[in-house]
Amino acid sequence: MVLPLLVAVSALTGLASCMAAVEKASTIPEGWQKLQQAPDANNPLLMSFALRQPNIDGLSDAIVQGRHLSQEDAWAMRQPDAEDVKTVERWLASSGISETKCEDDWVHVRTTVGEAEKLLGMKMERYSFQGQPPVIRTTEYFLPDALSKAITFVHPIANFMTPEHDVAATRPMTTLMQKRDDESLSAECQRAIRPRCILDQYSINYTVPDGRSPSRFAVAGFLDQFANYKDTADFLAKTMQGSIPGSYNFTVRDINGGQNSQDPAKAGSEANLDMQYAMAIGYPTQLTYYSTGGRGVKINDSGEPFPEESSDNEPYLQMVQYMLSLPDDKVPHVISMSYADDELSVPRPYAERVCGLMGMLTARGTSIIVASGDGGARGGRNSSCRTNDGSKKDITMATFPGSCPWVTSVGATTNQAVPQGAYFSTGGFSQWFRQPPWQKEAVETYVRDHLKGYLHGYYNPGMRALPDISAVGTQFSTIVGGVPVALDGTSASAPVFAAIIALVNDARLRRGKRALGWLNARLYSPEVRRVLSDTMGGTSKGCIFGGKEQGWPAAKGWDAITGLGTPGKFDDFLRVMLAR
Repeated sequence: MVLPLLVAVSALTGLASCMAAVEKASTIPEGWQKLQQAPDANNPLLMSFALRQPNIDGLSDAIVQGRHLSQEDAWAMRQPDAEDVKTVERWLASSGISETKCEDDWVHVRTTVGEAEKLLGMKMERYSFQGQPPVIRTTEYFLPDALSKAITFVHPIANFMTPEHDVAATRPMTTLMQKRDDESLSAECQRAIRPRCILDQYSINYTVPDGRSPSRFAVAGFLDQFANYKDTADFLAKTMQGSIPGSYNFTVRDINGGQNSQDPAKAGSEANLDMQYAMAIGYPTQLTYYSTGGRGVKINDSGEPFPEESSDNEPYLQMVQYMLSLPDDKVPHVISMSYADDELSVPRPYAERVCGLMGMLTARGTSIIVASGDGGARGGRNSSCRTNDGSKKDITMATFPGSCPWVTSVGATTNQAVPQGAYFSTGGFSQWFRQPPWQKEAVETYVRDHLKGYLHGYYNPGMRALPDISAVGTQFSTIVGGVPVALDGTSASAPVFAAIIALVNDARLRRGKRALGWLNARLYSPEVRRVLSDTMGGTSKGCIFGGKEQGWPAAKGWDAITGLGTPGKFDDFLRVMLAR
């Protein structure tokens, strides 16, 4: 048995002359800068090899057909080929890499910058995003041709993600807005949104026979965004006036070293916004805030892990893998995620892997609701509206993970008497994910009948379009660190729509039905579209093309600022979502 192994190792060690580029960035994304001082070759380096998933082909059919997978079914789809694992481990060993660990569909490696450069034929440099502490990255790396089918990509050595995390706007409030004696609820809600405004706008009057719910509702938290218990209790007491019992609360779970600080000075505006409205609209569902620490391998120029407070990226991968590891009776029925990256700032192989895992999670019965972003046609607010492949072609920018077809992307509308698409609401067309058939007719109508050549050449009409749907997202009253503030953003819209889905799941589960899981094909169906409220006014923030700002216009039917519109009356929405 020794001879075949020696032959295999010998073959693998001679592959240096047969190398192929896996990832290549001709230009680094906007906001990043290469530093002059190169990393020391002896700096420790952690990296992870994503292995091929040979059984993943059946995932799309399972999702579209509405089959719910068990934890074991999902793992079987992720499982790498055993021979691929052996081949990669032999190659690493023959290259002098001894510190390796195989975990699920990954092989994790601890080595040095110098050894990694030799292994992958790359040059690593130190990069900084907008003056933040540096990370060690490369713009191009190579793998032996013989391993190109076994390894999908290497993480995070070519990752230049530059996400937006702040809400679109924050304004101080002298007090949490209360209704004036001589003022109608509608007039009050045009000054500032409180939970009762949303309950009234969407006619939500959902009651249950008791205060217990079978519906599991998760809110994703990243980057030391801490949800504060006291702020949330004060908010509910002041805005819901006894409609929700004081005993109703949320649970915090940590992922990948996430924390749960209750220091008022560390209360997160994003986290508090999400939890305060998720609880107010989603009562009595089971709320859990998942506090997720760092993303992948973030190291400083000494090769040590980045301090968590210095991290600038949200850890989608760790969060989704954690959710997939949960048993069937613990996996959430709906997840609200208020974070987005410019799609082209996310390495494509990474995005495709994360999208596949998100699809797997929806196939387990989880609806994934994500904010579309706050840059209009610019994607995120740092976008230059250009490609990063060296051509610097002018384009409109979509966001990830909203561009993944297995998640539901949520845009924002205003809190006016007649809602319009919010100026900041991100929409557009993916550069990577093809347009799914359930979206084709609605999007083609918008392009043909409403755009009529407008923005032609700045997007690909045959790609996945976003957002899918919208909810109100302006002038949200919140409490952060004991202080009333007003917030805008699709990060307000996402938990509102997610809470509505959580209530639908409550009703379905009480009737012995399954949780909804993947939503998108159902949302685009004629029966659901009939009960949505179309939003036909407004134009989004745009890119500057030809010296003129050009954003997405709202229109009848689907559009690239509000999607299909807003949920309409809850009872009508609930009725059609209970029908099958």
